[in-house]
Amino acid sequence: MFRHRFPEIETGGITIKQLRGMEGRRVKRFYEELGVKYGVTWKGRDYSTANWNLADNINRALSAATASHYALTAAVCCSMGFIPQLGFVHQAGTLPFIYDVADLYKHETSWPAAFEAISIDPKDDGTLVRKIFKRNVEQTRMLKRMPEDLKILFEGFEENQEPPLHPLQPRSEA
Repeated sequence: MFRHRFPEIETGGITIKQLRGMEGRRVKRFYEELGVKYGVTWKGRDYSTANWNLADNINRALSAATASHYALTAAVCCSMGFIPQLGFVHQAGTLPFIYDVADLYKHETSWPAAFEAISIDPKDDGTLVRKIFKRNVEQTRMLKRMPEDLKILFEGFEENQEPPLHPLQPRSEA
């Protein structure tokens, strides 16, 4: 999965901890870029499940979009026979495989939906972010692509063939 996240880097000699750090830094940069693009103040991913009201609007919107994203990802993965609890990149939580797969598409669906929704309505209760997320899923054809991408991911691909997924770079569809 990291090869798909970092197609430009030979991941063979890099530890999983280093790869996770690289991914974390890239995700932080992407959040910052979305904040600038949509004019939303970004202070970092910060929320408490124990006290939801402490989170700022963008963190609540990201959580709403992510919950929807995980639900769709779980539906696809389970329908294909994948076991949600057997993750590769993620190891904690109840659905590590779902988190692994969802991460491959968040940059073009749920994350932009959250930032766009908050830029339109800073007090969005989750309704707008879910509408924009749905639109993004449809525009990126995520539900059509995900099963195809998972088949390729687990069947492998030729060394001279480009990896099918390029996280954090929107895919252009004809």
